[in-house]
Amino acid sequence: MSEPTHFVRRTVLKATGTAALVPFAGIAGASDDLTGIVDDTLDTATDALQETLVVFDSNDSISLLDDLDLSEGFLGFDVLPIGYTKLTGSQIETVAGWNEVRHVQANEELEYYNDDGREVTGAAAVQNDYGYTGETAHTVVVDSGIDGDHPDLAGNIAANYQWLGNPLGDPTLWAGVGSLDSDDIGHGTHCSGTIAGTGEASDGQYKGMAPDATITSYSTGAAVSILKSAAAYDHMLANGDGSTYQVVSNSYGTQNDEDFNPDDAMNVATWAAFEAGILPVFAAGNDGPSYRTLNAYAKAPHVLGIAATTDEKAVTDFSSRGRVDGSNWDRETAFGNLQTYYGGGATSGPLGIYRPALGAPGNNIVSTMSPGDALQASTVDDGELYYATISGTSMACPHVAGIATLVVDAYQQTHGSLPDTLGLLSTIEAEAYDALTSYEPASAGAGFVDAEAAVDRAEADDLAGFGDVTLVN
Repeated sequence: MSEPTHFVRRTVLKATGTAALVPFAGIAGASDDLTGIVDDTLDTATDALQETLVVFDSNDSISLLDDLDLSEGFLGFDVLPIGYTKLTGSQIETVAGWNEVRHVQANEELEYYNDDGREVTGAAAVQNDYGYTGETAHTVVVDSGIDGDHPDLAGNIAANYQWLGNPLGDPTLWAGVGSLDSDDIGHGTHCSGTIAGTGEASDGQYKGMAPDATITSYSTGAAVSILKSAAAYDHMLANGDGSTYQVVSNSYGTQNDEDFNPDDAMNVATWAAFEAGILPVFAAGNDGPSYRTLNAYAKAPHVLGIAATTDEKAVTDFSSRGRVDGSNWDRETAFGNLQTYYGGGATSGPLGIYRPALGAPGNNIVSTMSPGDALQASTVDDGELYYATISGTSMACPHVAGIATLVVDAYQQTHGSLPDTLGLLSTIEAEAYDALTSYEPASAGAGFVDAEAAVDRAEADDLAGFGDVTLVN
C-alpha cells in the first residue's frame, strides 16, 4: 500500500533558529529535473507574469529572490519558508533550479466547503455533565471572517484580523479590526459559531461546541487562496505557538486526485503549526459521492480531515471520498514517512492518507450569521436574524475543531498542562465509532465523532496513540 514519491530533494545550506517550525533538511546533490518542483499549472514558456509561491528550505533563503529583476518585488513570510511574487516563465525555471527551493506553485484560488450538533456528537453532555466549555482553550479560524459584534461571538473574540489585499505593496498583510464585521459572506461567522458561539441570541439553543473558548479569526475574504491561507498561518506562528493557540479550523481547500505533496505551501504551513503544538482540522471537501475526491489538504497525516454526516450520522452524498482499498489509509505509516522526509531521510513509502479521519454533522447546520450576509439565504425561523442553516463539510469541520477545543480544555483543567498534539489528534480519531453499516474507510475513516469518549480519555490522562485507531469495516 505505497504511493510513488515524486519529490526532488534539495541540499540545505545551513540550519536556522526556526528549525523547529520549518524542519527541512535535504539529501545532498541538486537535480536538474524540475518534475515535482514546478507546479504543472504554471507556464514556463510565457513572458507573462504569474502569481507564484516559492517554498524554500528555510526562511533565510527567501532573500534569494532579491537576485531577480522583479517588477513588483516580493513578499517574504516571517516564519514559514515561503515567498510570494510574480514571475515570468523563465524566472520560474531559474528559481526552480536553485538548490534552496523545494517547490514552486501557482497562487491557486481555493474554495469554501459550503442545534442538533451538540447533542448528536456528545458535546452537550460534555458541557452540561462534565462542565467543560472550552474556557482554557484558544482556537484559530481561517475563513471568510467573523462578525465581531455578533451577540453570540463578541465576548469570545481575542483578535479579528482582516486581509489587506496588497501583498507586494504594503508590508502589513493583516489588520486587527476589533468588533467590526470582517465577513462579507457569512461563511466564517457560521463556522466560528459552531466552534464557540454562546447562544446568546437564542437563549442557548444554538450554542456552539465550546461556548467559552477564545477565538482568533483570520478573514481571507469572499475569495480564499493559497497565499492568504498560508499567510494566515505565518502570522499565527509569528504571534504564538501551542501555548497560545491549540486548534486551527480550516473549512476550505482544493480537490484533486494527486498524491500528497509535502512541499506544497499549505502542507508546509500545517506541518509547522503541528510541530508548534497546534492541531489543524480540515474539511474533507464537497465533491462526493465519487471516490478520489478528497481535499488535498485533508490528506496530510498530521491533520484531521472531516467528512460530513446527517444528524442520523449517515455520510452525505456531497461529502468527498478518499481512495478505495489498495491506497494508504494508515496514518502511522504516512506520519513516520513524512517525519523522515522533513528530517532529510530517504523514504519510498506513502506520505499521505487517502481517507477522512472521521465524520461529524454537516447537513442543515444552524449557526451564527449576520442579517446582511450573502449566505443568509435560508433563515432558521422568522425573526431569528442572527442564525442561518447551511450545509457542507465546512460545517462538519468546526464541529470537530470545537470538540478538539473541549478535549484541550478538559485535559488542561484536569492536569494543569496542555495535551500532546499527536495525542489530541489520535484521541479524537480513536474514539470515533462505527455508527452505521454503510460506513467505509474512504467515506468515514474511523467513524462518527464522540466528544464524551474523547474527553473521558483526556480526564484519565490516557491519550490515544496510532495503535488505538480502528477504521470502520
